[in-house]
Amino acid sequence: MNWFSAKSRTNEVIGVEFSSEGVAFAHIKRMPTQQPLLNYSEFIPVDSSVSAADLLRARLAKLGLQKVPCNIVMSSGTYQLLLGEAPKVPPEELAEALRWRVKDLIQYPIADAVLEAFLLPEDSARGTSRMAYAVVAQRNNVIQLITRAKEANLALQAIDIPELVLRNLAQSCCDTKRGIALVKLGQGGGSLQIIRDGNVYLSRQFSLAYNAGLLDDLPGDALVLELQRSLDYFERQMRQTPPSHVYICGENVTADKLTPEIRNSLAVKIELFNIEAGVQLGKDSQEHSLSLCLLALGAALREEAVGAT
Repeated sequence: MNWFSAKSRTNEVIGVEFSSEGVAFAHIKRMPTQQPLLNYSEFIPVDSSVSAADLLRARLAKLGLQKVPCNIVMSSGTYQLLLGEAPKVPPEELAEALRWRVKDLIQYPIADAVLEAFLLPEDSARGTSRMAYAVVAQRNNVIQLITRAKEANLALQAIDIPELVLRNLAQSCCDTKRGIALVKLGQGGGSLQIIRDGNVYLSRQFSLAYNAGLLDDLPGDALVLELQRSLDYFERQMRQTPPSHVYICGENVTADKLTPEIRNSLAVKIELFNIEAGVQLGKDSQEHSLSLCLLALGAALREEAVGAT
């Protein structure tokens, strides 16, 4: 299964993320000459008596969304994202060529692995060979997602990963021409992607003492340190121009939590990520739960197959 390939394009898509806490979904409509409309977004908590797939199926049936094409995003911990030198092969042979390079980096037989790959832009590693990311998942994890999709009566179109659905969010809501950093925070940690012209240049995860509650402050010093480490690596090791902005989003991340000390800590502007800069919010989208539906929304915003030309 080419798990990153979309079968068709449509003006309606549902993005879904299953997690241990529940299931998030986002339904968007695309209209000519207008921003995508977020028609519904909702997080459904886990119910011990009913499976997440059954809860989602019932909710989508009530909304009349059973036949809408769906993109699912994998959960953290169910795949690995590995960076390495790209073999000199045609793009269509990249995944197969990387398969034998990553076999010693995973904890299960390579025969049990499902692997896709995408190239980093040519200017991402000046003076060295072009780099590529390999996305590797145990086959059972992919099969489990496909099974859940069937149980929820979803019209599965593609399976994606958080790093790339965050790229979709950035591309829809930010000007990435010069480059931006998108930081997503959750309980215990966060991720950072640096995106330029729709391409992922750098992706990393980090631990952070943030409990993600409504009243929990951001650990400013620790967060700024992680941001500085990422930007230093991007500028010095990858020899890249610094991004124009750092945008921060995530679970219960609000403007008041971005204190002046955080906002003014770096030469780069640090701002709250604004979904409404690129997506219209419909009357039935639940604004209070949007921070829990960010990955589902990014999956719904997917437009093209992964890869580089």
